[in-house]
Formats: sequence, structure tokens, C-alpha cells
Amino acid sequence: MASLRQRLGRWSVSIRRRGQRDIYETFDKKSDAQSFINKVESEIQQKKYKDISEASNTSFKTVLNRYLREKVKDKSDKRRERSKLNVILRNPICRYMMSELKSSDFAKYRDERKKDNVTNSTINRELSAMRVAIQTSIDEWDCWIPENPVKSSIKLSENPARERRLKAGEYEKLMVACKRNNKFASPSIFWCPAINFAIETAMRLSEQLSLRWENIDMIKRTAYLPAKDTKTKRSRTVPLTSKAIDVLKELPRHISGKVFSMSLNYHNKGWRALTKRAGVEGLRWHDLRREATSRLFEQGMSVTEVQSITGHKTLQMLSTYTQHEAETLAIKLKK
Repeated sequence: MASLRQRLGRWSVSIRRRGQRDIYETFDKKSDAQSFINKVESEIQQKKYKDISEASNTSFKTVLNRYLREKVKDKSDKRRERSKLNVILRNPICRYMMSELKSSDFAKYRDERKKDNVTNSTINRELSAMRVAIQTSIDEWDCWIPENPVKSSIKLSENPARERRLKAGEYEKLMVACKRNNKFASPSIFWCPAINFAIETAMRLSEQLSLRWENIDMIKRTAYLPAKDTKTKRSRTVPLTSKAIDVLKELPRHISGKVFSMSLNYHNKGWRALTKRAGVEGLRWHDLRREATSRLFEQGMSVTEVQSITGHKTLQMLSTYTQHEAETLAIKLKK
């Protein structure tokens, strides 16, 4: 049932239907109000009507904050998401109500970020985070809008996947450098073993720094990674090579119970100092994971075997971490 009333020179519409939320709108013209009534009643009759009142009263900023509060539970994820969303929350796009958002607003956001010399991949991750938050509000929080305005066409093309591996002589340079006394690279009891362990296990840095002695089984030669410590939120057990076992035997036990008792900040500063002193340019710690993954394939392991060790979700993701040396492949072809 619809009612139309004039109040203070404007026309107020209220539509009530059993099983449907009450709908209220105000118009300057009676003709606009009547058109609205006809349109809504027709859509309700055809079961096509969607209520956008929640979206009209909810800001994009509110949605982003709620998404972070309710959907990002893990502490490490929360830090990453908070850092990402803080950038977005400072942008004028957050002032819009959800019903006002258009694809052009996100295209403008993209272009502004590009002017700030932000990489394409970073911009795409920010756009993806906004898309997920909006979709969550549509699906779960009754904040309905006709479509998600963050289209895939808005995203930028990204640079080719990184291919960096250890070059000839770089491993030796790192081993020499990490044995020298330095504020961030001392003592060698942690740095040399940490590098070797990364190459032998293909663990992510966060996984390696969270690894605890209680999850190491020296007899079964395995390291267990709980779901809370992995990027994919899936637990896995990593087999340990003989060299990885030797690395563990060299390490002293720390009161914290962690195998590598280094904070992320300490590690990052130390790695930069270490590579600089070693004269190794352009090598990131994560490149050691690519080195390790590639070596596993070069040893003849199958895709599923490598995937179970590295914890990659898909073959596509795994392939970006795999770079085979041409010389090694040439020897295999010769055989």
C-alpha cells in the first residue's frame, strides 16, 4: 500500500508491503513522487525491487572500517590490511555514500595514486581490497547497490613476474658477509643459518620467523606450520633436508621458543645491511623462496610434491616462483 502526502511544500512517499521493509522517499514534484511509487510497486510485484536505503545512509568509510574490524581477524593480516586501508581512508572517495559510488570514482582514485608514483601492483591491491569490502557489504550487511563499481577493467597492467634468483658467487658473498660483526648482521649464529634454512625449506619469511622448536620433529625430519602462521591459513608440514637439520643443530635455543628469534623489523634492517656489505644488489629475501622452489623442481620433484612443501594454492601462483636455469635444463635434455 502506497501513500502520498504533501508536507512543507514537498511530497512524501511511504510504501508498505507485507514481507517488505517500509520504503520512504521525499520529492519536490508530485509527478516524480507518483513515478517513484509506480516504479517501486511494479518492481515489488515482479520481485525485482532492491532497497538501497541502507546504502544511501552508509558511507564508504564506514564499510571499510567495518570490513577491517569484522573480517580481518589475524594479527599479521590486520597489520597489512590496516596499512593498506589507511591509505584509502585518507582519500576523498571515502566521503561518498555507498549508493553514490561509481566506477569513474575508482578510476579517478587509480589515476591519482599513479601520479604519486605508486606501483601498478600496489594500486591493484588497493582496488581489490575496496572491491572485496564493497561486495561484503552487499552480500552480508544489507547495503545493496545495483553492482560493484570496482570493475576489473579499472585495474592496471602489472609488470612481469619477478625472476630474480641467486647469481653465481652471491651465496658465497652472503656467507662471508654475515660472519662479520655488525649491528644488524651479528652474530652469524642467526644470519647464516637463516639464509640456509630459507633456501632449504622454501618457507615464507613470516613462516620462518614464527617457527617454534616445539613444532620441529628432528626424528621425522619435519617442521609443522600451524594455519595461523601461514599466508594461506592452511597448516602444512615441511620436510627437512639434511642441510636444514644441520642448520637447526647449530642454532642455540632461545627463551622465546622461536627457532629464529628475530623481529620482522630487525630482520629487514639486517638484510639490507647484509646485502650491501656483501656487494649483492637487487636481491630480496623473498627471492630465496624462488631459489628454493626452483631447486626443488630441478631435483626432479613433481608439481604436487613441490606445492605441498611451499604451500602455494595454485599452479599459477607456483609458476611465478619458479625459474629454471637454462644450463640445468640443457644438461637434462642432453641426457
